[in-house]
Amino acid sequence: MAFGINKKNILILLQPKLIYAYYKRYKQLKKYKNRNLRLGLYVIINNSKIGKNVLLSNDVSLSNSTIDDHSYVNAKTHVGHTVIGKFCSIASNVQFGLGKHPTNLVSTHPAFYANNKGFKTFSDKDLFKEYDEIILKNDVWIGNDCIIMSGVTIGNGAIVAAGSVVTKDVKPYEVVGGVPAKHIKFRIEERFIDQIQKTKWWDKEEEWLERNYKNFLNLEEFLKNIEKNE
Repeated sequence: MAFGINKKNILILLQPKLIYAYYKRYKQLKKYKNRNLRLGLYVIINNSKIGKNVLLSNDVSLSNSTIDDHSYVNAKTHVGHTVIGKFCSIASNVQFGLGKHPTNLVSTHPAFYANNKGFKTFSDKDLFKEYDEIILKNDVWIGNDCIIMSGVTIGNGAIVAAGSVVTKDVKPYEVVGGVPAKHIKFRIEERFIDQIQKTKWWDKEEEWLERNYKNFLNLEEFLKNIEKNE
């Protein structure tokens, strides 16, 4: 239609909130224009670093965090106080970095140990560390509706099953699940784990990955060919 007007654009014009969401998305993309960032709507980014070729879907919030190259976060996921490595796959409605409360004091209420809340507190300074950094290494897959507690480290290649609550560290290439999350299995044979970690394939150049992507379909072939394909 003339002037690029179509049904979708008319609907946008009739919804001021949606107009603002598209404007904010435009400003964010402009800021990260050299990163090939892909953004949904209603994304919040605060005090965070973003690598190349990252996707943040609708209603994602990223605060006090880092997300490295080729990782993505699906809709309605909150990422706080977290370092995310390369090639990580994070599903929808995942919660990272929920704050802790002290359990050994008279009260667990923040009024007595914090002064940075949106409600009245009695403390004149922060007396308790509410957030410990979460670390996701590379090639980690987190399923839908998971909670990742503060201070946890999830190793390279690990998988967290949907609906899990992770309260302790996860080993490289370990599959965990449940509430709290427990060991299910290793997703590759343990004899290969050190070998594949030593390749550090996630740090390879884009050209190398494009040349060798078919080798990723077979682990033994991948390990056999990686040196000759440098």
